[in-house]
Amino acid sequence: MSKIVRSAFVRALTEEQVQNRQADFVISTEAEDTYRTIFEIGGWNLERYNRNPVVIYVHDTMSSDPDLVIGTSEVRVEGNELVATVTFEGAENNPLAEKVFRKVQAGILRMASIGADIHEARWGDFDKGENPDVLRFTKMDLLEWSIVPVGSNPEALKRSADGLEDIKKRYPKSDGDHGLQIRDNEDEEIKDKAAYYEAVNRLALISLKIKMNK
Repeated sequence: MSKIVRSAFVRALTEEQVQNRQADFVISTEAEDTYRTIFEIGGWNLERYNRNPVVIYVHDTMSSDPDLVIGTSEVRVEGNELVATVTFEGAENNPLAEKVFRKVQAGILRMASIGADIHEARWGDFDKGENPDVLRFTKMDLLEWSIVPVGSNPEALKRSADGLEDIKKRYPKSDGDHGLQIRDNEDEEIKDKAAYYEAVNRLALISLKIKMNK
C-alpha cells in the first residue's frame, strides 16, 4: 500500500450549512503539486471510505478519546474537484466537535488533509499533451480525512519526499514508457514505503492558506 496525504481547504459556509452544522471542503483537484504529481479525478474510489465515513480531528485515528471523531461526511465529485460535506456532531455529545465547528465557521480553522491509498500511477503522456515529467495517480482509494490547524508535520513531509523518490527510482522512465503501476501484490519493501506528502490544491504545497469568504 502506498499512502499519501494531501491538503484540503474549506469553502465559504452558507446560512443553511451553519444551521445544519455543516461545511464543504474541497479535498482534491487535478492541480499539479510541487512534487510534480497529479491526482486524476476519475481515479478516485470512495467505496472504502463510505463504509465508515467519519471525520477526525488532526488524524488521531488511534486515540482512545472518541470525541476526536468530530462528525461524518458525504464525499462526491463535482467537475474536477473532490468535495466532502462534513456534518459536525452535536455540542451535547461532543464539545470538541462544537469547538472545531465554531472555529471553522469563524474562519480560524480552514484546512484539512486526506489520506489515500494509491493503487496505480503513470507518467504523463507527451502525445496527449501531458507533461512526461509529472507522475499521475490514476487509481486510488480515499481512506480518511481530518480537519487540522496546519499542514502535516515536517517529519511526515520528509517521509513523503523520501517515499516518492523511492517509487520513482524503482520505476525509472524510459523512452516510450508512460506507464507505472503500484499494485497490491508488490513486494513487502514497496508496501512498507509509504509515500506521504502534502499537495497543493491550487497554489502551494506546504501550509496552504485559504481565504474563506465571510
